[in-house]
Amino acid sequence: MDPAAGLVVTVPMGAHPEAVDAFLARHQRWILRWIDRLERRWHGIPKRWPYGEPLFYRGELLTVRIIPGRAGKVERVGSQLVVATRTPGIEGARRVLTRWLKTQAVQTLTERTEILGAMMGLAPTRIYVRALRRKWGSCWPGGSLSFSPHLIMAPPDVLDYVVVHELAHLKERNHSPRFWALVAAYHPELTLRRAWLRTHGPWLAL
Repeated sequence: MDPAAGLVVTVPMGAHPEAVDAFLARHQRWILRWIDRLERRWHGIPKRWPYGEPLFYRGELLTVRIIPGRAGKVERVGSQLVVATRTPGIEGARRVLTRWLKTQAVQTLTERTEILGAMMGLAPTRIYVRALRRKWGSCWPGGSLSFSPHLIMAPPDVLDYVVVHELAHLKERNHSPRFWALVAAYHPELTLRRAWLRTHGPWLAL
């Protein structure tokens, strides 16, 4: 089950359509039960752009508007992100939007890491903003921190929680009670921020 595409069925190459139909019929009750369960879970949560729903940016839901333009650029106009691209269609806009979001993420994550690090008395050796598999942030043995550029799509307080979490790893390398106490000292509402990421994380993507 995928929140954007719905029910996805993967079949071997050359499979006969009647065999697929028979398989779905045999598992109909299970499929319907899971569809009902996931629809309740996903109710009110937007699908990932460009499947006809708004896009998260700094925790707000904004509509993406694509217009022709000589140079790819993005501008926020009210509740819209206006994407100008020379390449028509979704893919051209996606490339422009991806570059713009990463630029915003680098600037914001660098600033927040420096500010929050100063408050905590901790400073990374370097800050990276790059794609991470199944993680929002990572602390490396040499003292550098990596963050997902998709964090710019989350609310600012959620982004701050991830920054505090990774900064705390510079002092406490595990998830011991001392680690969580350190995080809570600088971000008391960490439970709410973690819950937001668990619920909305799949939609912080292009």
